[in-house]
Amino acid sequence: MTILMFSRLYYPHIGGVEKHVEKLSEQLIKKGHTITIITELFRNNLKKSETKNKIKIFRIPVPHQEKQKKWHIWKWLWQNKGLIKKADLIHIHDVIFWFLPFKFVFPNKPIYITFHGYEGANPPQLKVIIQRKLGEWIAKKTVCVGEFMTKWYRAKPDLVIYGATDLIKSTKPKPNTAIYLGRLSTDTGIMIYLKALNILKSQQLNLKLDIYGNGPQLKQAKAFVNQHQLKVKFYGFVKNAHTKIPHHSLAFTSRYLGILETMLAQRPVLAVYNNQIKQDYLTCHPQAKNMLITNDAKILADTIIKYFNNPKSFQAKVRQAYNWSQKQTWGKVTGKYLKLWQI
Repeated sequence: MTILMFSRLYYPHIGGVEKHVEKLSEQLIKKGHTITIITELFRNNLKKSETKNKIKIFRIPVPHQEKQKKWHIWKWLWQNKGLIKKADLIHIHDVIFWFLPFKFVFPNKPIYITFHGYEGANPPQLKVIIQRKLGEWIAKKTVCVGEFMTKWYRAKPDLVIYGATDLIKSTKPKPNTAIYLGRLSTDTGIMIYLKALNILKSQQLNLKLDIYGNGPQLKQAKAFVNQHQLKVKFYGFVKNAHTKIPHHSLAFTSRYLGILETMLAQRPVLAVYNNQIKQDYLTCHPQAKNMLITNDAKILADTIIKYFNNPKSFQAKVRQAYNWSQKQTWGKVTGKYLKLWQI
C-alpha cells in the first residue's frame, strides 16, 4: 500500500515524534509498503524533497509567522494534491489542521491520526480540545500516546500506546553518574533535578550529571549550575543519546520514550512533574508502580541516596520494568498500526 504521513517535524530534526514516525516507516518499508512523509522545511539548507532509507520526504517551506503558516501549508498541499490522491491511506501525527480543508476535497480518503503529547505545562485550552475532537471526526480511527488524554482532551482513542525503542546494550556504569534526557523546559522538570543535585551536594554526594537536550530553560539551568558549582555538563540535542544511558548509574527522564529507554538499559526511572497533567501523564503509565514519580526535589535526592547505599533494594522494580520494556518493539507497534488500518 501507499501510505502518506503528515508530521510537523522529521529527519534530520531530533525528537520523540520524529523518531516514532521514522521507525514506524522503516518497519512498514520492510513489509513492502510505500511510505511518503510530508513535513516542514525547518532549516533552509535542507532539500525540499529527498529519499532516505526508501522513505520519500517532502518538506513544505513555511514562514516564521505562525498566523501565516497554515495558509502556506494549505497552498502547498493543494499544489501537490497528487500525493494525497495516490495515497491508499493518510496517517496524521498531531497536525490535524493540515488536512482539515482537504477532507471535503477527498471525502472518502481513509484518515487516521496519532495524538502524541500535550501543549505546555498548563491544562489544554478549549480550542485545542475542539481541534482534537475535529480530528476524531475526520479520522476513521485514532491513536493516543498515553491514557491521560482521555481525561484532559476527552479523547476516545481506538488504540493507546506508550512507544517503542531499540535494544540497548548494557554495560558497567561509571560510579556516581547520572544522565538527563529531554527538553530543558518546565514540564520536563529540569530544575527539580538540578535542585536535587544541589541537595545531594550538601550531603557530600557529588553526583556528576550529563545533560542531553536543549530548550527554553537552558539559560536558567546553566545559571543554577554555575551558582551552586554543580558537576553538570551540557551536550545539547544529540542523536541516539539514549545509547549513553548504560554508561551512567542513573537516568533522569520524564517523557515516555526516555522512560522506556531507561527501563531497557536496566536503570531505575526517576521521573518528576510540576503540574497535574504531567502527574497524570506519568501515573497512567503501565509501569508507574516501578518508577519514582515525584514533584519534590528532596524526595528525589533521598531516593538517589537510598539507591547508592543499597542498589539491590531497587532490583525487583528495575527487573519488572525491563521485562516489560523488552516487549515494546517497533515491530510490535507497527503490528498495532497495521491492525488499526485493517491491513
